[in-house]
Amino acid sequence: MGVLIVCESSFGNTRHVAEAIGAGLARRGHQVELYPVERAPREIPDDVTLLLVGSPTHNMAMTTAETRAKAVAEGAPTAPTIGIHEWIDLVTPRRALLVRTFDTRTTGAFLPSAARDAARALKSNGFHGAKTGQSFQVDPRTTGLADGELQRAHEWGMALADLDPGPAGTTPPTT
Repeated sequence: MGVLIVCESSFGNTRHVAEAIGAGLARRGHQVELYPVERAPREIPDDVTLLLVGSPTHNMAMTTAETRAKAVAEGAPTAPTIGIHEWIDLVTPRRALLVRTFDTRTTGAFLPSAARDAARALKSNGFHGAKTGQSFQVDPRTTGLADGELQRAHEWGMALADLDPGPAGTTPPTT
């Protein structure tokens, strides 16, 4: 399975999670390419059978230009020039591609999240195989990932390796 991970990160937490997920997939023998959102391809290569899309949660949703600027004002070393939401609008959809989203956030597990919003946006853009994946907790006191989250991301990556993308050109499984 060829895996493409596209992530947005300002403080580095979402990038670290993406790297851990990728390491879990690679450990199970999958080819993984990780792109920051501003350099992500607008056409998903044909050999990609799993697309992972990650974003930080800002104000219980995907980022905006304003929330990215606010993150920099609050100490983020950088902010992408475009966010996941803008990339989703630009990427050419592949109807049957297996897609999972993930996010980082400081809020509880049952509140709105960037992962949920990204899955909805991807489906609206024609990625019918998009589903909400996982949320990874950021400690609001330190702005770093909570204890154990990188290990959990790695384990999720290994679990994703077991997903069957189905034959090319078919609708992905519902798991």
